[in-house]
Amino acid sequence: MDQIRMMDQNLKCLSVAEEKYSQKEDKYEEEIKILTDKLKEAETRAEFAERSVAKLEKTIDDLEDKLKSTKEEHLCTQRMLDQTLLDLNEM
Repeated sequence: MDQIRMMDQNLKCLSVAEEKYSQKEDKYEEEIKILTDKLKEAETRAEFAERSVAKLEKTIDDLEDKLKSTKEEHLCTQRMLDQTLLDLNEM
């Protein structure tokens, strides 16, 4: 009889432990889901940031090209103005 009581107590302990670990497993699964969602969100933000950086780098390149072109135009205009002033002074 004592052996049966002991087996019954062991079974109850195992049942309580199973419930406890089942709850922990559920909790960990929920944490994994939350972290997975956060990872997906972070990856989406990173992809958006990469695209934004690429667009900004292209904009910078375009502006640098435009600045170079404008400086060259300014230099040509300055040379023409200088030449015109020289021509006017020679008259």
